[in-house]
Amino acid sequence: MTTRKTLATLTLLILLFPTLFVSGCTEELSAEEIAEHMQEKEDSIQDNSYTMQMTSYFGEKTRESEVRILQKKPNKSKTVSIKPEEEAGTIVVSDGEFMWTYDPKTNTVMKMELPDTPILGEIDYVGIISALLNETDVSRIGMEEIDGRPAYLLETSPKEEGEGIQLVDRVKLWVDKETWMPLRYEMYDSSGDLMMELEIHDLEINTGIPDSEFVFEVPEGATVKTVDLDSFEIPGEMTLEEARESAGFEILVPEYLPEGYAFNYSMVFNNSWIAPEGQAFETVSLTYENEKEDIISLSETVYETETPDAVIMNSAEDIAINGRDGKYLAFGNMKILSWEIGDIDLSLTTPLEKDEMLKIAESIRENA
Repeated sequence: MTTRKTLATLTLLILLFPTLFVSGCTEELSAEEIAEHMQEKEDSIQDNSYTMQMTSYFGEKTRESEVRILQKKPNKSKTVSIKPEEEAGTIVVSDGEFMWTYDPKTNTVMKMELPDTPILGEIDYVGIISALLNETDVSRIGMEEIDGRPAYLLETSPKEEGEGIQLVDRVKLWVDKETWMPLRYEMYDSSGDLMMELEIHDLEINTGIPDSEFVFEVPEGATVKTVDLDSFEIPGEMTLEEARESAGFEILVPEYLPEGYAFNYSMVFNNSWIAPEGQAFETVSLTYENEKEDIISLSETVYETETPDAVIMNSAEDIAINGRDGKYLAFGNMKILSWEIGDIDLSLTTPLEKDEMLKIAESIRENA
């Protein structure tokens, strides 16, 4: 499965959680029939609230997070971060007209007017489930209990073996027999290692959540930054020459590439239009492909202040690249190599083996 298909499948699975709730139950159902019931009953849900707990595994390290979520049709939502401690109290509220994001650490608020047309378009839940069934093989394994609730246990797997980056190989999904709510899922990589667990607790449906829950009050003394979506342009694909003209720093390129790989396109992104003071950065990505559409992605970022910690790399192997400290991490069949050259943070992502990645990285040098 290609990178795009993998990420699309992951997105579909995550989107299923906060929305697909129904009533009723049937005994011997196939995976396809369970999905059909979920899509048939979605319209009955007017509001819902729940606590979502997620555990991610990165090598020897784990990261736990917990959020409280409230949603009300057609376009109201509220998310409050509980864990980890450094994110506790972060709030994102959408009242249908504006989206407010509050960071308690900096006591700052970002206010963004929502467009008439949703940024990601209208969510078609029938289409989501259909796409899930088309992109993966879904089978019913049996029945298990989650917090004392009987649940259908489903498993998804790729329909095809792909040569590109595969983050997720297999997903186990528990669907509540009474409400048809996915109560838990587990994601595994191609080696069979558990990558992520997600559980839904304290689920309540159609309780009549008042609109007042989605009214955001700016905390005393908080700084408010208004974000203008009209000033944001989705980065487009560029030639290397166009990227060099657009970027605010000297782009570094590898002198070595494995046989068959060639430059395809680049993209330039700057978050200064939305970033809080002191947190802006600019990123240039360079994409190389071969005839099989295998990808080498090189990302180069310059931060306004210091480089933030990358949680995913906390358990990475320490390596040296041309005498500089670096990190190497294998995640599924995806490998990540990160290091710094001057004030540029570089990240190389590809399914290639470590030795080949090091050759590419070591061929990237500072511009004279």
